[in-house]
Amino acid sequence: MNKQKYWVVGNTHVDLAWKKGRHEMAEVFDMYITRVLDILDSHPKFTYTIEQAAHYRLLARRRPDLLARVKKYVQQGRLEMVGGMASTLETNLPHGECLVRNQALGLKWTKEHLGVDVQTAWLIDTFGIHAQIPQLLRGFGFGRLMANRFGGNKNHDVFIARGIDGSEVLIAGRDVYSPFIKPGNVYWKFVQDWRDLDSLFEEAAADQGEGPFLVTAYTENEVLPSTRPNYHMERGNDGDNEGRWQYATLSSFFDAMESKAADWPVLHGDLNPEFTGTFSQRIQIRLRNREVENLLLEAEKWAAWTQLNGWQKKLEEAWWEMAYIQFHDVFTGSHPTSVFKSLLKSLDEVEGAAQDVLDRAFQALRPSCSPDEDMSSMLVFNGLPWQRRSLLVLPMTELVDHVPVGSSKERPVVYDVKDGNLRILLETPAMGTARLVMEPGSAVEPTGRTVERARIENEFLILECDSSSMIKRLIWKESGRVMIENAADLLTVQNDHGSFQIEEPHGAEIPLSVGEVELIQYEATAIGHRVVLKGSFTGIPVPGTEGTMTWQAELELLNGKPALYIRFRIHWQGEASRLRFNISSSLASSEGIYEIPFGTVTRKPYGTRGTSRGEWPAQRFVSIEEQGHGMALINTGAAGVEVNGGRITTTLLRAPKEEYAGMVPDDTSSQHGEHTFQFVLAPYSGTWSESAVLSLAQEANVPLGKLLLAGAVRDQPEASSLMTLSPGHVVLSSVKAADDGSGELIIRVYETAGAACTARLMVHEAAEIWRTNLREERLDQVLLGQDETIELPLAPFEICTLRVKRKK
Repeated sequence: MNKQKYWVVGNTHVDLAWKKGRHEMAEVFDMYITRVLDILDSHPKFTYTIEQAAHYRLLARRRPDLLARVKKYVQQGRLEMVGGMASTLETNLPHGECLVRNQALGLKWTKEHLGVDVQTAWLIDTFGIHAQIPQLLRGFGFGRLMANRFGGNKNHDVFIARGIDGSEVLIAGRDVYSPFIKPGNVYWKFVQDWRDLDSLFEEAAADQGEGPFLVTAYTENEVLPSTRPNYHMERGNDGDNEGRWQYATLSSFFDAMESKAADWPVLHGDLNPEFTGTFSQRIQIRLRNREVENLLLEAEKWAAWTQLNGWQKKLEEAWWEMAYIQFHDVFTGSHPTSVFKSLLKSLDEVEGAAQDVLDRAFQALRPSCSPDEDMSSMLVFNGLPWQRRSLLVLPMTELVDHVPVGSSKERPVVYDVKDGNLRILLETPAMGTARLVMEPGSAVEPTGRTVERARIENEFLILECDSSSMIKRLIWKESGRVMIENAADLLTVQNDHGSFQIEEPHGAEIPLSVGEVELIQYEATAIGHRVVLKGSFTGIPVPGTEGTMTWQAELELLNGKPALYIRFRIHWQGEASRLRFNISSSLASSEGIYEIPFGTVTRKPYGTRGTSRGEWPAQRFVSIEEQGHGMALINTGAAGVEVNGGRITTTLLRAPKEEYAGMVPDDTSSQHGEHTFQFVLAPYSGTWSESAVLSLAQEANVPLGKLLLAGAVRDQPEASSLMTLSPGHVVLSSVKAADDGSGELIIRVYETAGAACTARLMVHEAAEIWRTNLREERLDQVLLGQDETIELPLAPFEICTLRVKRKK
């Protein structure tokens, strides 16, 4: 009979970077893994848990001898790779495809270089877990997860997390900042010395329950593994208790748990929020990441579609670099300036690689041109699966005194000039290209004049502004509903005595409208109409060297678009304070509908928690609704949002006051300097899923691509679509080449409103289509119609991956 009661599973979490840079952390990792291997050599019963394939991929380059020793023990079962991710990335704020790529890269590398399949998922130390993680893990074949940050209010150490689609995973782990955790099956403690370790084992030994019990002495970075557990295990196995305490693998503990067939509590899979201060800490990281990750996905899409040669390795390296960028302690900005600057450099490098591949893919679609000194052409690329009316923004310096006249002289386009850029408002086919003809000409930027009050409108909205109320009124014309009135608190500042990771707001929020405000109204153009509010504010709490903030809020209505486009330009010198953007609506709702990776969830306000102070993580939008009307705030990377009483608030900038883990505030953590933020405010009638919110959110984050051509295009066919997808609440997540090099396409879509439907997907030149799992393994074949269209039944919130073989 197996007497085992305690599963002793050690783990050391080594950051890719945090308080130290990535190269210094590589030295720390080498010391750690050498210590683990030496203990394995000298203690034949010892086992240990390892994580994050990125560490071992780099180890193979630095120390192939150490990797060979690691592989030996992995294959013996004494080292267990858990998670198999490239890195334990931040799960809430990056694009959902980033987690899929991260997991797929890590699993592939682990199989190829360590020779094993990973059995158990792992998300230790990540800042919260979103509600589609259960479905994603199931898609990779995982049914159990070890994790430890669940929002600071969970009191079970073993439970089932149920995702929004109904998928379930068994989770073991202690919610680090929860004030109370019921005695259960997990004894997990961060230990720094023998005293901590003795306390952990003594607490576990005193448990009179039957088990199984997981006992983990968890260390981080420079705190190396210890053989001290041997002492406690020998005592615990004395006499008739032989075998009660055993070194084990994490997967064997889960096997024992699952064999109990216990009635585990079931919790909602939205295990958030955590460390809300990081949502706006070094906000440049989140803004740049949003640009770069979308560019990388577009490069992957068009390179796969055009069957471009020689791009896969470059983009695979880019995804490995994104695994570093999105590693939780790097992505969240709570680190020294040296790490921050290194991160920005990495983002630039990934952006360069993605842009190079994207340009080559566009060139592969280049038509032939007739020489014409007075004429040039442009191809415009839309990567979204619907006919799109959007702005294309071009620096005037690129055009050399040329302006667009349309896809032909008979089909003119509209344009204007703003901030030295030519802006063209044009329609492009669903995932396809449009052609523009450019001829010599000039365009003049509209002039503005200072006014006391301003009023602008388009087909959908009326905006009224004045210098005291900021937004005096925003009216939804369809119903006449006043959506916003007297929004003098559009921008506010507040004392923040918090640290790098947790904000500590003090005192009232002070509206910037109490300072000097100037209102400028610009002439209407063929594209739209705009006003600008700008001013200065000297009341920043605990001011920095200058103690003055200057700001500008540009509000624009574009013709044919049911939204208000908002751009802030901020010169920030704050210390121990934060700057917030507020939409005080007329909608009486305290619930927010938050987009998350691959779906949406409804969330309510919450009180102060261990690491959280009001905001929730969002993807591209948050919406509020009441009595047949709603309003969505769409972001481009500033994604921490609080909803309360019809007010939507997001923190733009914060300057921490307190030291955190040895890191002290400086210019980069206080974010001094110039900042630009872009949002889209979308009022609507009915529900968000029936409105334009989803398409506006995607368009705001995925700009049109372009290719400038000398001369006139010859024999260019009329614009046509390469792919279409409906209905609007089904989202195209990605198009990529299959990882096996077959040349087949992988297309992923998901239902995001919680409404079962039958999606219609047209793929140009499709020959055969199969459903797959996230490992891209074929499952069921899908019936393809003669019009290259499939009908795809989707359950609420279902993520569906397809494999497409195209006609040769």
